[in-house]
Amino acid sequence: MDPTTAGSALLAKYGAVIAGFAGAILSLSFLKGLTRKQAFAAVMTGFLSSVFTTPFVVAYFGLPADVESRYGVAFLIGLLAMNLIPAIKAAGERLFALRGA
Repeated sequence: MDPTTAGSALLAKYGAVIAGFAGAILSLSFLKGLTRKQAFAAVMTGFLSSVFTTPFVVAYFGLPADVESRYGVAFLIGLLAMNLIPAIKAAGERLFALRGA
């Protein structure tokens, strides 16, 4: 098998996963003073967030569904997940506090 074809096939199948992981790894440059365990948790949070929420984000916001756009969305989610999750959690807590009041 031609290595270029194999690489293209791998990228086509796992490109969004790779992009999400790259974004999660890059996010570590913004997070200072983490232990190894915290760094691992940060990377896994970004990675898993990108893997499982990219299709939802693309569909919900009506973004282009082409492969390149999905790679970009996965990368951004992986990169920003550690900042987005606390914001989403705070918004959810405010929402539930308003409903309970």
